[in-house]
Amino acid sequence: MKVRRRLLISILALAPVAHAAAPPALKIPVQTKKLGNGLTVVVSENHETPAVGLCVLYKIGFRLEPRDRTGFAHLFEHLMFEGTPAAPKGVFDRVCDSSGGDNNGQTRPDDTIYIERFPPSALDRFLWLEADRMRGLLFADETLANQREVVKEEIRTNVKNDPYGLVEFTELPQRLFDKWENSHDGYGDFKDLDRASLADAKSFFGTYYLPGNAILVVAGDVSPADVFEKAERMFGPIPAGTTPKPPNLDEPKRIRPSLDVETAPLAKTPLLVAGWRTPPRNHPDAFPLLVLSALLQDGRASRFYRGLVEGREIATDVSGGFNPFQSAAFYEGTTMFLTKVSYRRGVPHEKVLAALDEEISSVAKKGVSEAELSRLKTRILAALYSGLESRMELAVDIAEATAFDGAPDGLLTLPARIAAVTPNDVKRAASWLSKEARVVIVKKPVEEGQKP
Repeated sequence: MKVRRRLLISILALAPVAHAAAPPALKIPVQTKKLGNGLTVVVSENHETPAVGLCVLYKIGFRLEPRDRTGFAHLFEHLMFEGTPAAPKGVFDRVCDSSGGDNNGQTRPDDTIYIERFPPSALDRFLWLEADRMRGLLFADETLANQREVVKEEIRTNVKNDPYGLVEFTELPQRLFDKWENSHDGYGDFKDLDRASLADAKSFFGTYYLPGNAILVVAGDVSPADVFEKAERMFGPIPAGTTPKPPNLDEPKRIRPSLDVETAPLAKTPLLVAGWRTPPRNHPDAFPLLVLSALLQDGRASRFYRGLVEGREIATDVSGGFNPFQSAAFYEGTTMFLTKVSYRRGVPHEKVLAALDEEISSVAKKGVSEAELSRLKTRILAALYSGLESRMELAVDIAEATAFDGAPDGLLTLPARIAAVTPNDVKRAASWLSKEARVVIVKKPVEEGQKP
């Protein structure tokens, strides 16, 4: 959802390891300070390598944007790189490049993140750049018009030109959820984008891009005392402002199945996407569902891949995830359990659904062995530890934990939460993936002689 290259942040993506083992304690040094204007600053000191990762997280994602402002969270991810009165357009990237750094941004359901990695000598410059654009942007009609068109072109490219219309991101949520916040298209509606005025943009920025709605994390070769002093000096004078109360994103377990079969004129092979609502993060089935997702559909060793691609030979690929559009373990309210199946032409979609149901039913009835679950959790934890070696990704993960748990402790306790999942937990969690709770969309290519 951005002009810049796609940043894949999934701290629970699978990576194979040789054997199962008890999870080592996750020890990450963190110090936290809250400034008078509400900005939370977290520092993780590590002098092993001369590198620094920085993340500024704003608690505004596309599930939190106001009605009639569809796509504003996405639009602002672009506007934040368009310059300020003190640092006009291009200065941010030039400073980044000349400092030997790298930067990116991403809009997700519940937050928007801006990230950089750079050598320790550039710390002052990047803190100043982030404080400068938190203080205020260089709003202009021309800039808004240009970035509105950039977003619309991104929608044309990534959605309208996608053979399946990016169905899992656009159509599936609209049919799976009842609340507008959960169901609307976060990429943006052309009508909402077109009628967005400069006053609307200024109002959105003044409402959500505030110190009290943000978290600053610096991880790597830095001194906490030094970072806190600089943060106080650069960010402290920014007015606090008042952020509106976030909406309630909870939705009950769905009990109405839905199946739609549609023609996809650009598609060469059929695609089936299935979605289920999930419980909130504090529900006892949340982490078991996260582990169940890995068991069913992450990688060639997963149940769905072995069962549908290698076993029955009706599918060519299976993918999906628990909370697939942001870091899997961190979200608000209800999120999505997603399954995508690319399958062979000529195979009835009923056969694909039956195969999925059979694999899910096997877990629900027979469960998973201690040995298989142990191997699976070891792979998940290995990927978690590996991902944290990157200073930039560590900064993101700390920011996520702080945003959703109120403190970095949520990240430190992830290994224990995953390790605590039992075979019975996974078996119980499979009940969330029932036929009655499922929404399915099938996209089929145009057959010979058929009108698109």
